[in-house]
Amino acid sequence: MLLCARYIVPVDRPPIENGAILIEDERIAALGTAAEFSQPATDDFGDAVLLPGLVNAHTHLELTGFAGQIALSLGFVPWIRTLAGKLLNQNADTDALQTAVEDGIRQSLRAGVTTLGDITRNPASVRPILSRSPIRTVSFGEVIGIGLGRDRWARRLDAAACMNHTGVKLRMGISPHAPYTVEPDGLRACAARARCMSSPLCIHVAETPDEEAFTRRLEGGLVELLKGAGVWDEAMVSSGLSPLQLCDQTGVLGGTTLLAHANYVSDSDIAIIARRDASVAYCPRTHAAFGHAPHRFRDMLAAGINVCLGTDSLASNPTLSILDELRFLRQYAADVSVDVLLRMGTRSGAMALGFEENCGTLRAGKVADLVVVPLPSARAAWDAFLEDSAEPIAVYVAGRQTSLLG
Repeated sequence: MLLCARYIVPVDRPPIENGAILIEDERIAALGTAAEFSQPATDDFGDAVLLPGLVNAHTHLELTGFAGQIALSLGFVPWIRTLAGKLLNQNADTDALQTAVEDGIRQSLRAGVTTLGDITRNPASVRPILSRSPIRTVSFGEVIGIGLGRDRWARRLDAAACMNHTGVKLRMGISPHAPYTVEPDGLRACAARARCMSSPLCIHVAETPDEEAFTRRLEGGLVELLKGAGVWDEAMVSSGLSPLQLCDQTGVLGGTTLLAHANYVSDSDIAIIARRDASVAYCPRTHAAFGHAPHRFRDMLAAGINVCLGTDSLASNPTLSILDELRFLRQYAADVSVDVLLRMGTRSGAMALGFEENCGTLRAGKVADLVVVPLPSARAAWDAFLEDSAEPIAVYVAGRQTSLLG
């Protein structure tokens, strides 16, 4: 199968004008200019760019059903309190959970996302759905708990690490939710289990300024949130550390750790992340919707940190599209080159999730995960698709075109 387009964008090399990509079975056999290939094109997409499949490194598919239901304007703590109440209802409705995940998968594919880092509170229910999906996924089993004994921690970790449906496209990860919902002993237990199973770990960290007040002094809105939910542990002791310092002290940080959000970090926090070789999933539109202080992703990149992109969930974002995140950043961060932005939405996410050997760039031998986006005009530059609003016109996973309506 030979696919042609005005531009082929490998990401790790300059774009190829009047390009073509040859696919044999599931993999890329070769790419170059169309003139270099003797066979006719199977599909010629004309004035379009052909890119690696986009990577959404941080999302919550099971929250897809909450689209537009929770106001963000009141701030993070009221938002998460409302979300927690809705999750209690969803726990009793397995059909709603399944529908949300399936719809999230469809929306992701239509948006050109072919690889996901998904957080789930219900691994046993969600992973069978993911295993039937064409999308490449790391399914991070989420662990939440305060004041739990060793036996209860072990049971929760066993549930998070359920591996009965994992395989080539679906891998398992561990996700201690956050430093304010998992006590230090729990963070250590999650880190130890992830290392034992050679699995990646994802944690929400430094998402709100209240988080540092919590970890350093056990003060602020998150304390009131936990008390109101009836899960406060009077035996808790403040660490005197920032959220990142606490993650470092408890062994959470490492080369296979993905830090979700990292909205509020100091210079010393950035140095810790860089030293531990952890990745950061920046969620631009969710970050902006909550009115957070400017994200320090530029400083992170300058420090050598692998920064990738996520959407978070439809409970905090209008779409599950990394293309939309890139277009937002093209306006919000016009000083950052298109090459860097595109890498954040493709290769960096693949690296963070451990899929770089198969996807994230276009290169012979890699799996043919591709997205085709039309250009606004015949004379447009290759990066003009980021200044347009056109949706993908074709998406391929492992060399097979997916139905954008399915």
